[in-house]
Parts: sequence; structure tokens; C-alpha cells
Amino acid sequence: MPPTTTDAAPLPVVTLRGDEQPVHSAGAGYIHQFSAGIGDNASMSADRFYGSYSARVYSSNDLNVTVAMGYEFDWYHWSGVSELGVADPFGSVNLFGLQTRGSFKVADAWTASLGGIFAIAGESDADAGDSLYGGGIGSIAWTPTANMMLGLGVLGVTQIENDPIIIPIPVLHWHFADDWLLSTIRRPPASPFVGVDVAWEPEGSKVDVAFGLGWQLRRFRLGTNNDPTINNGVGEDQSWAAFVSVGYDFTPTCRLDMLVGTTFYEQLQLQASNGSNTRSTTVDPNALLGVFVTISY
Repeated sequence: MPPTTTDAAPLPVVTLRGDEQPVHSAGAGYIHQFSAGIGDNASMSADRFYGSYSARVYSSNDLNVTVAMGYEFDWYHWSGVSELGVADPFGSVNLFGLQTRGSFKVADAWTASLGGIFAIAGESDADAGDSLYGGGIGSIAWTPTANMMLGLGVLGVTQIENDPIIIPIPVLHWHFADDWLLSTIRRPPASPFVGVDVAWEPEGSKVDVAFGLGWQLRRFRLGTNNDPTINNGVGEDQSWAAFVSVGYDFTPTCRLDMLVGTTFYEQLQLQASNGSNTRSTTVDPNALLGVFVTISY
């Protein structure tokens, strides 16, 4: 069965109880986003690479402490000039996140977690000091039976040249029928998507299949640009996607997930270095093809 996860690469999300997580988990992934139009005369595609690692550094009957790291490298490819007004709005983008988290029992069947987040997001030539952001995350979950977990997480982080953002994240992990699961926390640790899966997980099988909806938000510092008005500015890439994933458990500790899908909404944005003079455009739906590997021990 797939490892449940809560540590998306650039922006860690919600948590399961610490005693349900492996002591160590390492993940890697890749998604190719095929070329799609941006207006009449421009197009965009992207190659995205992911890595993650988490370790449970302290464990007791009442408290588990975990440290998690995630990295994402996005390599954008452009053709033509879109409504953003520049031929190459941004190129290679690095996103790194570090999360510390404590999970603890608050009552029978109730578990809570609190954590802090430090992150950096920017083009390869962006100023690192201007690419920092951070915040915190908390969640509470109720597990009335072995087949259900319900809860709510709240993520609050600062944004580069923008107001802080608060994101409520539902926690749901429900075996609603034999071999069927509805979950917001079952994806590979390196996966960038926040969303929900409906999964078919036959008992005793090494193969499972899921249909998912996912959301992503990347906001990052720009470096030097062909358009000097956005030098050291801010880029943003927000999207929604639908996909089918197939997972295979090679061993109880090694797993492969393959993904095929499409974005159905994507918005790109550019701003000046102080967050003003916003330019934005939308990208036509484009196909996604990806693979993730997870090793837990």
C-alpha cells in the first residue's frame, strides 16, 4: 500500500500521527509538463524535479518529533511573447523547504501537530536573502476507527513581496469500502500536489490505482531578466490538475508511482521587485507525465 505523506516539496502540508510515519523516508520525482499555448503566439512547457527526506528524530508514547526537507527544481521553456510581455519570463527556479514538526496525543482518538517552516524560492541567479519566506502549520485529527481519520490543518506562511497567506487543508483518510480509499494525505512524499485522491487498493496486491485532483502554488524571486523592469521581481505559477496514478510496491520499503494527467487551470504572474505592476496570463490545458520513487525505512 502507498505510504501516506504530508511533506510536499516546496511547501510542507499536514501531518499524520508520528507513530504512523516511517522513521526515515526519502523520495524523488520528475514531471514533464508538455507544451501549451499562452495566448495566440506563445507557448510554455516545463520539466520539474523533486526530492524529499524526512526523519523521526524523537519518539515516545506521547510525542513524536520529525524533521522534513523538500527540494524542487523547475526548468521552464518558452516560445514567443505572451501577455506577460517578455520572451523568457523566468527560467530555472529552485524551491527548498525545511519543516520541523511535533505530533502528540491530546485525547482518546485525537492527535494534534504543530510545526515551523523555513523556505527559499528563487531563480538560480536571484538574491538568496530576498528569496526567503517562512511560517507555521498546525493540524488536529480524529481517528474514530482504524478505517477513518478526519481533521483539519492550517498552513500560514509569509509570501515574497505579498501579504501572508493562510490555507485551510482538510485531513481525510477514509477506507469507505473494501479496497477503496478517499484521502488527502496518501501521495508520495516528493509530490508537489495538495488535493484529494480516490484510490483502489486491492488487499494483498502490489498494484494500486488512484484518480486525483491537485493544486500547486509557486511564488519565487526573479533574477536578472531581459526586461529590466522586472529585474529581481517576483514570479508566480499557480495551477490545478487532474491525473491518474498507478503505484507498485517492489518491497514493503520501496515504491514506484507513475502519473499521467492534465492541468485544467494555470495562471502565470510577474511583478516588479516591490510586488507592484502585476502582469498575468493563463496557460491552456497541458498534459502531465511523471514518476516518483519512495524509499521508507
